[in-house]
Amino acid sequence: MNFEEVKAFLESEAGKASEVMSYLQELVPITASSVESFTGTAEGKSWLDSLKDKHLQKGLETWKSNNLAGLIDAEIKKRFPEKDPKDLEVENLKNEISKMQTEKQRESLTNKAMKLASDKGLPLDLVGFFVGADEDITMDNLKSLETSFNASVQKGLEARLKTDGYVPPKGGADTKKLEDMDMGEYIKSRQKEGNV
Repeated sequence: MNFEEVKAFLESEAGKASEVMSYLQELVPITASSVESFTGTAEGKSWLDSLKDKHLQKGLETWKSNNLAGLIDAEIKKRFPEKDPKDLEVENLKNEISKMQTEKQRESLTNKAMKLASDKGLPLDLVGFFVGADEDITMDNLKSLETSFNASVQKGLEARLKTDGYVPPKGGADTKKLEDMDMGEYIKSRQKEGNV
């Protein structure tokens, strides 16, 4: 038998039988040096890297499940330490005092604004909308309200006078009362005035 026939036999089904393979492995045993020389090749390096990655990934997952939650909790406690109940109570009291001061200031500003609006004849039910953060802002807001309100009232009065206005007759003492005139006299007096 020549080498080609042996090679063909080993590649056949009969050659791949377990008895033949075990015999061949006995001829060339696996040793540390043979594995090391295999891992020196490109195929061996690729196989070894994938094996290392699998092992590292498994170790990392184990470490995460065992240690990560504890480390995160410790870091949170370090960055945001728990407050003492006394500190929490003091903080709550400070917040309440601040809120009460703000309410008192707003009430004072509202009272001043109501007095000013009352003195100037502005509608009192709108004053609450013009109270600001401090007295200067509140007074400026009320001045704006007064200006706008007075302009609106003036415009309304002018419009009403134009439509419903009474124009007194131009004549002097000759004019008779409307009730005393007959229709002809009324028409003549209107024509004199230039209204018809």
